[in-house]
Parts: sequence; C-alpha cells; structure tokens
Amino acid sequence: MFELIVGTVSAMNQVAAFIAALACGGLGGLLVGSAIYWRLHAIRVQGEVIGVRQSGNCFNAVYRYTAPSGETLEGTSTEGSSSTRGKETGTQVPLLVIPGKPQEVQEARSHVFTIVGALLLAAAAGIFYIAVRSWRPGPMTWVVAALFVFHLLNGLRKIWAPQDKSLRAFSLRELVARRQGAASGASPVTRIEDLVSDPAYQARQGAQRATLRRVAPFLLLAGLGLLAAGVYQSRSLMRLESSGIRTAGLVTGFRTSHDHDGVTYHPVVAYTDGAGHAVEFTDSVGSNPPLYRRGDAVTVLYRPEKSGSAIVDRGPWNWLPALLLYLFGAGLAAVGVSVLRAPRPEPTQTAAIGPAA
Repeated sequence: MFELIVGTVSAMNQVAAFIAALACGGLGGLLVGSAIYWRLHAIRVQGEVIGVRQSGNCFNAVYRYTAPSGETLEGTSTEGSSSTRGKETGTQVPLLVIPGKPQEVQEARSHVFTIVGALLLAAAAGIFYIAVRSWRPGPMTWVVAALFVFHLLNGLRKIWAPQDKSLRAFSLRELVARRQGAASGASPVTRIEDLVSDPAYQARQGAQRATLRRVAPFLLLAGLGLLAAGVYQSRSLMRLESSGIRTAGLVTGFRTSHDHDGVTYHPVVAYTDGAGHAVEFTDSVGSNPPLYRRGDAVTVLYRPEKSGSAIVDRGPWNWLPALLLYLFGAGLAAVGVSVLRAPRPEPTQTAAIGPAA
C-alpha cells in the first residue's frame, strides 16, 4: 500500500513537472515563433512616431510610414511599455510590417520578447530534465515528449514558409476600409509630449521616482553583497577544480531542510578517499523533488587537505550558483546605480507675487 501511494505521488509530480515544462515551452515557443514569423513574413519600412495610444500605464507608439505602393499609412506597435523613451514625436524608427496587417507594426530593432521567449524555452528544458532525472522514465515520458515534439514541428511548419511579401495597393485599401470601424473604437492617438506635461502624470512619476530613490541604496547594497558572495564562491570552486580529486560516490539517503517554501532534499553521499577512509557528507545543493535516488552513483569532487570540501561533481553545472549570484547581484546593483544617478526632478515652479515694497 505504501509503495502504491509513493508511486502515485511520484507520477503526479512527474506529470506536474511535464505540464510546467510544456507551459514554459509553449509560451517561449510562441514568443520565439512570433519573432521568427515577423522576421520571415514582414517587410522593412521607415516609420515616424506621430503619437501614442495609452492603455492604463502602457504606451503603444503610433507610426506613420510609406508602403512600397506609395500609400501613406498609420500603424500601432504591437509592443508597449510604460517608458516614454523613444516615443517622442518625430522619431524615425525602422519598422516591420506584415502584408495583410498594415495597421500593426513592430520595431525592427526590438528583441526583448525574443530574449524572454528564449529564456522560457531554457527554463522548460531545465524543468523537463529535472522531471526525467528525478523520476524513472515511463510510458508517460515518451508520450509527453512525442506530443511536445509534434507541437513544435507543427508550429515550425506554419511559420517557416513565408507567403507573398508584397504590399499591393488594392489590398491595403480594402483592409484599411474594413478595419476602419475597429480602429475608430481604439484609444485616441496622443502626442507623448502632451501626456508627459500633464500635471497628474508628473505627480505619479514624481511619487514613483521618490520611492525608487529611497529603495535604491538598499538595492545597491544587496547587489554588492551578492557580487561579493559570487566572488567568494567562484574562488572556492576554482581552488576545488584545480587541486581537487574526483572519485566515485553513492547516494545513501537524504537530509531534509524545512522553510516557508516547503521541504528541500539534500543528498547524503558516501565515498572512499585516497587514504582508504570511508567518508560521508551532505551535499549543499538541495531540491524538491530530489535530483537523485537512493543508490544512484555520482562523481564526488573533494580536496584531500581540506575536510568538508566535498561536493557532488555536476560538471559545468557546478558554476550555476555563482553565475546566478553574479546575475542577480549585477542586476540589483545596476538598478540601484541607475536610479541614484538619475537627475532629480525639478520642483514645479509656482508664481508667488508678493506685495510691492
């Protein structure tokens, strides 16, 4: 009965991990596939910013461009943000336009969503690896993998063969006329300079900047602390890699640690050192679900002259914790420095006329 319960829980965890991997992979594939679709199907034109469409705190730039047919058209960017940089009226921007969708454009130099999609695909691959590594692969593994590959190939088939990339004049007129009603219901086009000069907008931005300036020193200190921790861990690992010894080890069990996120499993590994002594240690890297099973053979890396230095050798993955410390530390420090170096907003000048002397 106990084995049945454990097997059921393991199967549920594996299915949940596969679903998470498919979700990340699907969203990442959608973003990367959309970027590939635009690069293959769109044509490149030169546009000029004429205003923005506002939706809450998000601004979508509106461009005026000339189609190859000679028609002057207007298109709204499919990508928006709360930043006003680059949306000044009259700014010249290279655009991508897909035939059949003249009112939707993308900036040719924008790669943010492509990078996010690539990171999601990498996360999906990591989750899939953990799911396969933590539980014994069964029939469900191959079924889900086959579905994922089929979905990926089907998506590539749809975006890989671009159609006609010419913007015919008659089709543009028809499309503009057909979508005139939909466009009339969209938010109005407004110059970004008019929005920025609005007192309510200036008050909101001033409050946000004041909050950021109060938090910036703590972000900078946290970033420097993470960078220092990354340097310390890198130096320790470098000494271990250069003067350490690799030997065979065996996972004999797990030690658990509890926190607000749940239970973390740290593998307990036994090995025999060069002097013939049996040594057992708990690896510092833990996870939930565990990355190993009891009885798994692993490679141990240790320094004979320093006790307590042994780790499970994961090859290039040994550097992942230090790399994450560097990335998060550099990100926090960069945000803190950029906020502290930003010029303080000038106080609103109010006319104060006193009595004449």
